[in-house]
Amino acid sequence: MSYLLLKDNIRASAVCKAWRKAAEHVRVVEKYPWVISFPKHGTLFDLFDPLQRKMYSLNLPEVAGINVCYSKEGWLLMRKSSFVELFFFNPFSRELITLPNYELPFQAIAFSSAPTSGTCVLVTLNPISEYLVAISICYPGATEWITKEFPCSLAFDPNLHSNFVYANDHFYCFTAGGVLFDFDPSSRTLSQQACGEPIFPNIHNNEWMYLPKVFYLMEQRGELFLMYTCGSETPVVYKLVSSKWEEMSSALLDGLTIFASLYCSETRMNVLGMRNSVYFPKYDVHNMQCVSYSYDEERYSPCKQKELCSVESLWIEPPPCKDVLNLT
Repeated sequence: MSYLLLKDNIRASAVCKAWRKAAEHVRVVEKYPWVISFPKHGTLFDLFDPLQRKMYSLNLPEVAGINVCYSKEGWLLMRKSSFVELFFFNPFSRELITLPNYELPFQAIAFSSAPTSGTCVLVTLNPISEYLVAISICYPGATEWITKEFPCSLAFDPNLHSNFVYANDHFYCFTAGGVLFDFDPSSRTLSQQACGEPIFPNIHNNEWMYLPKVFYLMEQRGELFLMYTCGSETPVVYKLVSSKWEEMSSALLDGLTIFASLYCSETRMNVLGMRNSVYFPKYDVHNMQCVSYSYDEERYSPCKQKELCSVESLWIEPPPCKDVLNLT
């Protein structure tokens, strides 16, 4: 049983009681992220477990009223309203790590790993014009940011692009023209790939111009996935295969779960009860259910939403233990 893939483990557990007991004993399921919501007022932050449908709270006066930029490995990247001071914050350990002041605007930002890992690098992207972008880079413990401008042979669309994602030691960002920007922090070089523009439903349809259109870029075991949403229409998922975006059907998703947000998006494989679905960091406090779309059932739950993501919420790795939380 221990050599089986999760989907085969689940099939084997249906044979008989003895096999089910053996399968469940060796079954390993990936941890999935929770929703953290930033209050408009006060210092009490909500944490929501989307699978168990349980709400917890944390009192975090250290980051009350401060904007969040990104989340990874249980850490938040915060930016004060002055738009100059950036810092890392762990809401569970309360550890805070400062960064040099950053005075430039940016449209994409991400960091590679936990700031305590020793390998963390922080990168921002700022499109100066359609064919010129500025990349800034910094590390925990650095005294300044390093900024370099890159001329682009292919246009960067500042009005419709994805978040930054870190994969294979590079940072990636996708724009609506079908261009994938690839930044290597070790060599500090920027390259572009014209991967072929996927067919995005209603992206140029004037009747749909007022609906929010969002790109979400994410990775799973080093492979890049792209999701496009237009209002509450069906989310379309693509996978980058041999420099081309291929649309993914329910069968091709093969147990993939996408956790999408405006700041950063993550993926998991074979999470029981969440397979072949997209989860958004928006939930109904009455029925305690996250907004999600199931490709197997071809529908939204609990119902269609005009807006799928909130600027006050994003995904975060759950705490190592629940002792730091208050159940609400």
